[in-house]
Amino acid sequence: MTKTRLIVLLFALITKSIFGQQYVTTGDFDRLSKASFGLGLNTYFGELSDFGTDSKLNFGLSASLGYEHLFTDKIALRGSLSIYSIKGADSLSVDRERLARNLSFKATNIEFTGQALFYAYPHPHTGFKDRAFANPYFALGLGVTTNKPKATLAGTDYELRPLRLEGIEYGTLAVVIPIGVGVSIFVNRFMDLQLEVQYTPTLTKYLDDVSANYRDPSSFVDPVAGQLSDRRVELGFDPAAAGDPRGEGSNDSYLRFGFRLGYYIPGSLYGKSSIRCKVEKKTR
Repeated sequence: MTKTRLIVLLFALITKSIFGQQYVTTGDFDRLSKASFGLGLNTYFGELSDFGTDSKLNFGLSASLGYEHLFTDKIALRGSLSIYSIKGADSLSVDRERLARNLSFKATNIEFTGQALFYAYPHPHTGFKDRAFANPYFALGLGVTTNKPKATLAGTDYELRPLRLEGIEYGTLAVVIPIGVGVSIFVNRFMDLQLEVQYTPTLTKYLDDVSANYRDPSSFVDPVAGQLSDRRVELGFDPAAAGDPRGEGSNDSYLRFGFRLGYYIPGSLYGKSSIRCKVEKKTR
């Protein structure tokens, strides 16, 4: 055998071996998209409820709608629309300074996120029906949430953002960075149960309307705003002076524990069904 023929043969064998391990497009995985509905519990972390303290956690409810689509056998993209409630109060703290500050808030916000999901086990090229019984995943994304904190005074709820209690104007929307881990559990041929924990840092300091310093009490035209700004006097303490710290200036976040029930949508509803699957050759 000539040297040229030997090189050509070796190149052909190597090429065949390499392509035998590559991702290929297959139509066998006939359901790539999944619609989901979820419920969960949220707790917020910020000036009125911090990590690493003995403060009692204050939970709110959430509900979510999602749409997930597989692009490779391990990677999917998911869009999710959620409504969630969060709240916090100094009265739940064991810190004496926070108890004296006596601030509180609650909010019901709407959140939209887009996330990439990275599954631990590949979805088989033989079809969605052969997927793993339990498939852990990691999720990372970007999104936006509304930001409408409220507080209750004398039995009436007041929106805090328009009152500018610290003299600072902030927007009704905030960017969020949802980071999650979960496991997708096989329920039946068409349905999965996804158990998930998601931590969501935000790029705002005002989910709770607390961040900077007290305003000069004489600068408030609305007496209600003045009362909501400094609630120390309700407990018999002297009012805070202008410029005294009201918050710590750190960004807020929230944590969600929940589940999603997902249904695999027939491929005929979203066009041609194909997926990038890794097909491995088995040798004896």
